[in-house]
Amino acid sequence: MALESLRNYKSLIVDYSIIREAGGTALFSEFLDIMVSCSMDIYVSKAFKLLHYCVIHQADSKNAAASNAMKDMCGLLLPERKLHSVQCLETSDFIKNTCDIPESCYVTTEHSIFTKRILEKRPEFNNDICIIGSKSINIYHGSNDLIFNMPQTRLSPLAGVNKYLDASVFCNVGDSVLTGDQRKLTLTKRVSSGAEGMVFTTDDPKLVAKIYHKGVITPLRWSKLTKMVSMGIKSVGICWPRDLIFYKGIPVGYTMILGKGKTLGNVFDGPDAMMNNFPKWSRVDITTTLCDLLEKYLYLHMHNIIAGDIQLKNALIFSANSLYLIDMDSVQVDDMPCPVGTEEFTDPRLWGQNFSGFLRKLGDEDYSIAMLVFSILFCGLHPYATRLGKETLREEILEKNFPYDLENSSEEHIPKGGYNYIWQYLPDDLRIMLYNVFKNGYSYEAVEWYDAILAYKEALTVKSIEDEEAYKIFPKMEYHQTDTVSSEPQAPAKTFYKSRFQGLNDPNVYSGGLGDQNDRPVNPHKYPGPFVPKQDTDTGFVNPPTSPFAPPASPFASPAERSASQTAPDNNDPAPDNSGVFKKFKKGLFG
Repeated sequence: MALESLRNYKSLIVDYSIIREAGGTALFSEFLDIMVSCSMDIYVSKAFKLLHYCVIHQADSKNAAASNAMKDMCGLLLPERKLHSVQCLETSDFIKNTCDIPESCYVTTEHSIFTKRILEKRPEFNNDICIIGSKSINIYHGSNDLIFNMPQTRLSPLAGVNKYLDASVFCNVGDSVLTGDQRKLTLTKRVSSGAEGMVFTTDDPKLVAKIYHKGVITPLRWSKLTKMVSMGIKSVGICWPRDLIFYKGIPVGYTMILGKGKTLGNVFDGPDAMMNNFPKWSRVDITTTLCDLLEKYLYLHMHNIIAGDIQLKNALIFSANSLYLIDMDSVQVDDMPCPVGTEEFTDPRLWGQNFSGFLRKLGDEDYSIAMLVFSILFCGLHPYATRLGKETLREEILEKNFPYDLENSSEEHIPKGGYNYIWQYLPDDLRIMLYNVFKNGYSYEAVEWYDAILAYKEALTVKSIEDEEAYKIFPKMEYHQTDTVSSEPQAPAKTFYKSRFQGLNDPNVYSGGLGDQNDRPVNPHKYPGPFVPKQDTDTGFVNPPTSPFAPPASPFASPAERSASQTAPDNNDPAPDNSGVFKKFKKGLFG
């Protein structure tokens, strides 16, 4: 088998996709045998463990094999000190730090995040790279060989077909529909209605049905839904299509789980909305919410899915630990594009393009992820919301008029309501990342945002920040729950109801640019701020549970750590110095 050629190398640089996609298969068993029998050194990136967190926290039953694969791999390599973690997250940086390992080969899968990033960013390396696909295993000799000779995904020809599959049929409450496996469901109650269709509860309490309006189901949409159902994603909190639905033999929609709560846009809409929906929340809850969202989007990326239309309306929130991604039928899957987008969350480079006419890249999604991070951290505020600025938000975006700076030297253009204090109390690394994106036009990968938010959450959870104001949703402000959200301005804060791209006359509301993505700089100097730990000690990575489905112990932990981890840490108590199941998994520890 082609995998046998890996025996020719002394070291392998392994991507996490091998664990998730090949775990539990004969191929993975052979892969383990090669690593152990040849006494190879195995190198992984820092993203390796973070992506595993994302997979475990989704509580998707089909990931059981990935969990076992991780345990098997670590159980065989850790005792022999053959597993090395390179503390890099960004793809090009990781390659730069591993490309000089002698007689080494990268190992990844055909549609992995790692492979996509290489094809998009084109970092130069001369190492061989083994690509494991669904039909073949290929070894390419360096980055140029990979980029120019690996078959690329082309846009589906169905993207240009505007015919519709549905006939003159209409179903409503009381009607019975059939799933693709001929299971009968009865529509019991209409839950909601939108531009594309209606959502009904069914006689199966675990499922709801989305029934499309006439003139909505194109060949592309139905082909995409068919593919999505076959993928079998059953992640907690992702309202993924479960079964196709037919009425009188005609395709009409699909089933999914029912999301609970309000849209993020209704909750993260300024201080009034935040206080009325979650009056007892703190900054820990904000970071928990953001971690959950980032985990879900990374999980989609690992399945060769690009969300495309990321915005606050496309997620529901019931609590900090209970979020649901909705409108999943619009995502980009394989060669089938996402046909929609929200301009204020979309990279300006894509403005004006027909979203149905091209396949988006992970790099295109990076901007939307950065937008999401800022919007959640700032309770719904847009990064280009300014006072005394341009007439429209569109102009602010194009001119990159980000009103915050790293020295906190000017607050003239920051909207009133305490947003200046939110900025001041953020960790330095997060402020630098946000500033680099929205002022300088740089780009960060989703896993980098996830890592930064996890670190922020950890600092808040173990109470390592001296200033108590840092734990408030709005530091240094006194907002309280009211009976109703007033339509009148609440001094000194305002809620924002206007369309963010219309002309704005109120200088306190939105106006706000992002340019081309260039090569990122090395980390600039740290600027002083209130994010100062109480003591100068390294707390390690405490891995606080970010969902009720957190595993009882990590496969990276020693037997003693696995035993100790059976009791979940109290999030209100600082973790001891030796806590964190991944603390020992550092570069160089294994030789």
